[in-house]
Amino acid sequence: MILKLTKLTSKLACSLIIISTPAFAFFCPNNFNQIELGNSLQQVQQQCGTADKETKKEVTDEGPQSWDYFVAQTVMLNDGKMSDGTLKTSIVFDDKGKAINISVNGIGVGSSTVCGDSIQLGDTRDNVKKICGEPVFINKQTGQSEKKHQVVELKYGESILIFQDGVLKEKK
Repeated sequence: MILKLTKLTSKLACSLIIISTPAFAFFCPNNFNQIELGNSLQQVQQQCGTADKETKKEVTDEGPQSWDYFVAQTVMLNDGKMSDGTLKTSIVFDDKGKAINISVNGIGVGSSTVCGDSIQLGDTRDNVKKICGEPVFINKQTGQSEKKHQVVELKYGESILIFQDGVLKEKK
């Protein structure tokens, strides 16, 4: 019984190793050739062909940040009168510029419409700025040198492949 269980466990472990190797692979947006995160720009262009549109830009890595907003609110008091106040909204971004924490008046939330349109975990700094505007305060680590990265976006139909310093980092 133990020998059968050991053989089964060994087979399962081997199959997981084999299955997990291409788990990060996906098809080119315009054909059935496989690519994966971490491929070079040249590898992807060879597999997927010429993109419909190519955009290049230099981006400065600004590290993790916390943005604070004070959003005006009008509330009805117990006596029926209206009073103006604010909701403090804080969004924390990781070093890649993605929202990893949102809190409204100190309460953590996964998404919020406090600025009008919805902001949510995973949103980029640009998206939050588009919805909420410029933050009142930006807290970030000082003394850290800002790094510049070459970002290339290849658009195939409705799909966008994003490369940073010649390496495929994201598919939208």
